[in-house]
Amino acid sequence: MTTQVKPSLVTDEVNESKGSSNPSTSASNDRIFAPLNIPWYRRCQTLTLVIWWLSPWYCLYLTFHLLFFDRWYSTICILLYMAWMYLFRTFPKTGGHRQQWLRKLIWWEWFSDYFPIHLHKTCDLPPDRPYIFGYHPHGIIALGAFGNFATEATGFEKLFPGINARFLVLNSNFQIPFYDLFLTMMDLCDASKESCNYILKQGKGNSIVLVLGGSKEALDAHPSSKYLL
Repeated sequence: MTTQVKPSLVTDEVNESKGSSNPSTSASNDRIFAPLNIPWYRRCQTLTLVIWWLSPWYCLYLTFHLLFFDRWYSTICILLYMAWMYLFRTFPKTGGHRQQWLRKLIWWEWFSDYFPIHLHKTCDLPPDRPYIFGYHPHGIIALGAFGNFATEATGFEKLFPGINARFLVLNSNFQIPFYDLFLTMMDLCDASKESCNYILKQGKGNSIVLVLGGSKEALDAHPSSKYLL
């Protein structure tokens, strides 16, 4: 099984136009701007990626607004939620709280088609055992792994029926109120030893996806290179 993130056709076409007399090119700094005739489907793809990228900041803003600038009962509610989140919540370490309706939204197809992201099946995997999948290269943000294993946009469930692969990420992602619920509903889990052991011990088909290399390898991420620490 291999995953692939390719440069988009639109980006390639724009890059080929570098240096040509194009009104969308700034003469002062050679900066390329998006042309006005981009198809609506492509605009939906871009919008999806921007919203996904900014979603942690939306959640942080909402938290601070409810905590300091809203009505008193909103402050009490957010404090109770944060107390539950930091003291009693176990979803990130106990297999998440998968919501298939969320993972199957057409939104994620737009997300994956932006690059595009592909999942190539190279062999059958019997669902009678757990698996540990390694994703490489790490890159700055593992968008290919998210598109393939945290959503159903590329058809993992159809290609490998009976295998429940949970995408593991840093625990810091689960420290943002509201954003942590979104991640657990997408079936993301904490990349800790405790979480790995819990998932793999659940029996047949329960598997994990780890992004190899960590932050050190992310710093060595360069186009057309596959450096593995």
